[in-house]
Amino acid sequence: MVPELGLIFLIVSTIISILLGMITFIGSYKNNHYLLSYVKTLTGIMTFSLCASITCLLISFVVDDFTVAYVANNSNTQLALIYKVAAIWGGHEGSMLFWVVAMAVWGCIITFSGKYQDRAFIGRFIAVLSFVIAGFCLFMLFTSNPFARLLPNYPIEGRDLNPILQDIGLILHPPMLFLGYVGLTICFAAAISALLGEGLTKQKAAYLRPWAITAWVFLTGGNAFGSWWAYNELGWGGWWFWDPVENASFIPWLVATGLVHSVNMTHKRGLFGSTTIFLCILAFSLSLLGTFLVRSGVVQSVHAFASDPTRGFSILVLLLTYTGAALALFAYKSSNLNFKIDFSALSKESLLLLGNLLLVAAALSVLLGTCYPIIYEVATGATISVGPPYFNSIFIPIAVCVFILMGLTPLIRWQSARVEALRTPAVMALISLTLACVFTFTSQDEFSIWLLLGAFSVLWILSCVLLSLKQFLSHSAHSSYQAVDKRSRARFLGMCFAHLGVALSVFGATCVSNFEQEELLRMGPGNGKEVAGYTFVYEETQHVDRASFTAIQAKIMVLDKHENIVTYIYPQRQTFKTNAMEMSAAGIHSSLFGDLYVSMGVALSETEYLIRISYKPFVNWLWIGALFMMLAGCSIIYNLRPVKKSKQARCARNMPGLQTRGEVKP
Repeated sequence: MVPELGLIFLIVSTIISILLGMITFIGSYKNNHYLLSYVKTLTGIMTFSLCASITCLLISFVVDDFTVAYVANNSNTQLALIYKVAAIWGGHEGSMLFWVVAMAVWGCIITFSGKYQDRAFIGRFIAVLSFVIAGFCLFMLFTSNPFARLLPNYPIEGRDLNPILQDIGLILHPPMLFLGYVGLTICFAAAISALLGEGLTKQKAAYLRPWAITAWVFLTGGNAFGSWWAYNELGWGGWWFWDPVENASFIPWLVATGLVHSVNMTHKRGLFGSTTIFLCILAFSLSLLGTFLVRSGVVQSVHAFASDPTRGFSILVLLLTYTGAALALFAYKSSNLNFKIDFSALSKESLLLLGNLLLVAAALSVLLGTCYPIIYEVATGATISVGPPYFNSIFIPIAVCVFILMGLTPLIRWQSARVEALRTPAVMALISLTLACVFTFTSQDEFSIWLLLGAFSVLWILSCVLLSLKQFLSHSAHSSYQAVDKRSRARFLGMCFAHLGVALSVFGATCVSNFEQEELLRMGPGNGKEVAGYTFVYEETQHVDRASFTAIQAKIMVLDKHENIVTYIYPQRQTFKTNAMEMSAAGIHSSLFGDLYVSMGVALSETEYLIRISYKPFVNWLWIGALFMMLAGCSIIYNLRPVKKSKQARCARNMPGLQTRGEVKP
């Protein structure tokens, strides 16, 4: 009965979303307040129905209802409760339902917040979002029903959740990624709403800015936790391999990064509204394209959700429908959009625009490398692979150019800057390049261009962040700050914090890519090997029995150069009880300065196993940098709260020269 209720709620939400889209669109177009008065009611009903639907799916997992195909394929009576909950988004059907529920909840929060005075804009926004939700709901009902039954022949035991997914990464990575995609959907709906009106004004950009930053924060977390999950779970120690499914989430993040900067410029200067709208459409379209790649089966990956051509075709139809309609509207309205240019070639505006172009170019270069094998196979019938050498040679130089602009832009004035303003940055760039060259030539026997570019990028970003802070603190020492200026100061510090996070991630990636040491050995009890100044001694083989798996475990003692015990590492070769699937679980000793990573392979004899020992210097700084970026984004969102009118008026009386947008004059 519970699955039937879930399906009924899903059908009701589909009907309500279509009705809501039609009513709000007509009401906004005709400025009919009577029709618009139903927006909150219908939005609440739609959101409640979807939340009730996913609750029914959750109940089906908790009570082990294996008459539901999705539960039977992704759960088991022995599965821990926390993974039964996470299994909701652990497969294709449930993850789509989670995605739609998140869209409805986010839209409901915006609708009921009551802080948006432009009712026509919000009405059009809700209409577009409702039609997107309706499309996804129809997709689930016809091709991906999470409540499909196996009656009358149903199993008495489930197939269990994929062992790779039975990890904390499943709890963190997919929800963050889906919430990032939801944020891009919100931005898409706002962009279309603006296009249907008078364009993206400064006021509407103020509405859009926290949504864009929130989407970027979730996408940052989704990509970072996905990388961390692969590093810990897959057993070979890779944190990024330019896998098609990894790229599918990384590409929208690049465009979302450009969107964050573009919408900020539109809000502050009233410029590039059309660019912001285009980036909203592009980011949403790329998230749908990534969904198509992950779920259609056109690419093979350990990360892929599904491989059903019918579902892939349906997602492709949604992609072409939404993207085609949005781009057609954008082309039709382009003549009415504002293309005001009141800045010089050397200005903050020019550098931000150039940076956005480079981010889009980087995203398209990754997209080309991801899709080219598919295009080539369709055109010729032959197969070809595009690996890390292509992506590194194309993406890294573009990224370095982005890093240069990232450091330089905060040091340049709005509208127009003198050439003299480049003197200090030029000296800093020269010093950074010199130090990077010295480090590259002294740290390795052979010259590495990738090490040079990585070292230069880190030194350059750090020096520019420090100079920006110095200039800002020097100015603030001579200014009187009140409430509005404190917000501006916090946002500036958040920007510096985010750029610092980028530097930390680049530092971690550069170190682990260029200085990693690895040995592939045949080891058994009594064998030892020195790697990276540590001695690894295989002491014994142990047998482990857990609730969901049995394992052969190696006990490996690690000694430093003075023969003091550093730690014990326990890599495992696990066999899951429900499906007899085998997998390697790495043993990792982590620190800020590097990880000791040991994985256990197949048995080579009765007592010996294939053992991979790696030393990964500063690898954790990759994810520390991502956390810095996320915290910076959250700080900026918090300080985008509207200032109460009474407080703003009091600030204006105390500071007659205060700029209305809360900026500090350089």
